[in-house]
Amino acid sequence: MSDRALATQTQGGAVANTVTARLVDEWVKHERERGSSPSTVKAYQRGLQRFRSWLADVDQPAGTVTPATVARFKAEFAERYSVQTVNLWLTSIRSFYRFAVVTERLAANPAAEVKGLKRTNSRAHKRDALTPSEVLNVLDTPNTGTLAGVRDKAIVALMAFCGVRTIEVHRANVGDLHTRGDRLTLDVQGKGRIDKDEYVIIPMRAEGTIRAWLAHRTTFKKSGADDPLFISLSNRSRGTRLALRSIRHLVKRHYREAGVAGSTKTTHSLRHSAITNAIRNGGTPMQVQSMARHASFDTTLGYFHEVSRLDAPAEDLINYEAVEE
Repeated sequence: MSDRALATQTQGGAVANTVTARLVDEWVKHERERGSSPSTVKAYQRGLQRFRSWLADVDQPAGTVTPATVARFKAEFAERYSVQTVNLWLTSIRSFYRFAVVTERLAANPAAEVKGLKRTNSRAHKRDALTPSEVLNVLDTPNTGTLAGVRDKAIVALMAFCGVRTIEVHRANVGDLHTRGDRLTLDVQGKGRIDKDEYVIIPMRAEGTIRAWLAHRTTFKKSGADDPLFISLSNRSRGTRLALRSIRHLVKRHYREAGVAGSTKTTHSLRHSAITNAIRNGGTPMQVQSMARHASFDTTLGYFHEVSRLDAPAEDLINYEAVEE
């Protein structure tokens, strides 16, 4: 049976339980090209292999992989493995079937609507936001008298003022910058998505920083719409797309230069800072969800809960001296 024939084997939400080695190889290659780290790709491969082995063990026949099948897999392994592990496996299954749908090998993704396990008794966020003064100090560290400094400041500004993820910085192309109305915007290819249909609005205070880098970026030979917005400036890889690892390293370097320390303050903390700062300055849940591009509204509300818990704690309302008998 060819890969293309799989697209016709759907009925009642079921998809063919026929996963060819070639299709898996194409999916793995696609994940690498999207910028997924080697460790992430390996974890995804292990997750898909776990699912395939389970299907064989339960003697799942072709044509009957449904959302219920994936949900059963989740339920069985939830009894033996951690929430994080099972959710990682579900992510790999969703990724594989999403790729199969986009490339027209399948007509439906049986894992699309199967939600991950909920974490209990855990912090909502494992990274701490930076304080406003820390963000400003980090923004001041790049030496804009150098090409690398102009680039680095643009990257930090996108993260701090737009909540852009590291993977979105990595995937951004020159042609993703647009003018909508009178605002400069950036189309983003976000977390877990193959097709891009989202954008962030660059605030006026950050627009000059982005345009300063773009002015330098367009002097390179490869600066067309489909070429990377942020490139390496090293001698060995000059002009190529800036790697995820390089983005993390340069942000952490500017953290150190700004005196920002702590294992819970990572590159992702700039996104966390942007979201919490928008909330503290009056952003509505709908505004913040649109900026953060959260697929689930509950994720956005989680940020509001955290901010409210810290800024308006019930403990501050306790006043025994005001109690009259």
